[in-house]
Amino acid sequence: MFGAYRAMLSAPGARPLVAVGWLARMPRAMIGLGLVGLVSGRHGSYGLAGAVCSTFVLANAVISPWVARAADRYGQRRAAVPALMVSCAGLVTLVACGVLVLPGWVYFPAAVTAGTLPNVDSMLRARWSALYRDDPRLHTAFSLESVAENVTFVAGPILALCLATGIAPEAGVLSALACALVGTLALTGQRATEPALAARHLHTTAPSLLRNGAVWVLCTVFVGVGAVFGSLDVTCVAYGASLGHKAAASLALVCLAVGSTLAGLVMGGLQWRSTLRTRLLLSTAVFALLLFPLFVVDGLPALGAVLLLSGMFASPSMITANSLVQRLVPAVRLNEGLSWLLSGLSVGISAGDVLAGWAIDTAGPHAAFVTPVACAVFAALAVAAGWRAIAL
Repeated sequence: MFGAYRAMLSAPGARPLVAVGWLARMPRAMIGLGLVGLVSGRHGSYGLAGAVCSTFVLANAVISPWVARAADRYGQRRAAVPALMVSCAGLVTLVACGVLVLPGWVYFPAAVTAGTLPNVDSMLRARWSALYRDDPRLHTAFSLESVAENVTFVAGPILALCLATGIAPEAGVLSALACALVGTLALTGQRATEPALAARHLHTTAPSLLRNGAVWVLCTVFVGVGAVFGSLDVTCVAYGASLGHKAAASLALVCLAVGSTLAGLVMGGLQWRSTLRTRLLLSTAVFALLLFPLFVVDGLPALGAVLLLSGMFASPSMITANSLVQRLVPAVRLNEGLSWLLSGLSVGISAGDVLAGWAIDTAGPHAAFVTPVACAVFAALAVAAGWRAIAL
């Protein structure tokens, strides 16, 4: 298994790409809870904090694919750096709003501006595709990317919240800002791995991805998977609180991340003979089936065990979907195609938060586990319904 990773890191520029990638993707993981810590710390309102956080997430989900499209056409550096500067201006404004305790409405235009943050994850995968197109090492690279996402999306929010509560309400957002500047500039400065631009006429003649059925199917799958993650965040904390162990509930979520990370590492070290769409259907279906025991869990240890096991099929689902996009969209639209998937994931996480909150208020914490189960079933059904569209 480790031989596959050594081979993947053998290309010139591969090791620096991995090293910079960890830092460059941290901001997207940190900003959400960083904003919650900032707004709630200065205004004492979690409702306002959640609204500002959702505004940033949705703005980024809408804007980042268009930044990625510009990266496909003009190059990652020329597209990402201006977008980064605009985003940093929005983040600085958000910090100023907190320091000056400005009225709540001022946060929203600043959050939209911050939402221009470039989607580093899609740029990284586009670079790996340029290095290893039609090479088995690409599968390993995509697996490593998913592992890195898992780790950063566990560590990033915790770090942001600790900084916001332990140092100052603005500290989480400021740290995300620093990571965005250093990480994104370091990534775009690596010219050796930047995908070569195709001829200009290929960009203008390539069909829009908004009319690509495969992208819609895979984006819908990511909405479902993201909704599982978002709803589990809320339901696990609520369930832990109902047992009198609210803080310990986070350990159950760590189990989900550990299972997903381990599965991603193992998957990246193996070569598969089955087709990508078959693997996607199987992984999403098993992911959904393994969540059904949530209905009968009794205590946090049982919850952690269910999430550890089910998490082993979360990462393979995302790895396979990204590999399908790499095969199904034109090379001149690859940044954009990968970015649409991550936008779907962000939208799903936000939707899962809302749905789970409503279910908890309506039926209670334990009954609310129906939300992540239903979202996982939705993701599997989306694969089945779009079976023909994702054929290679």
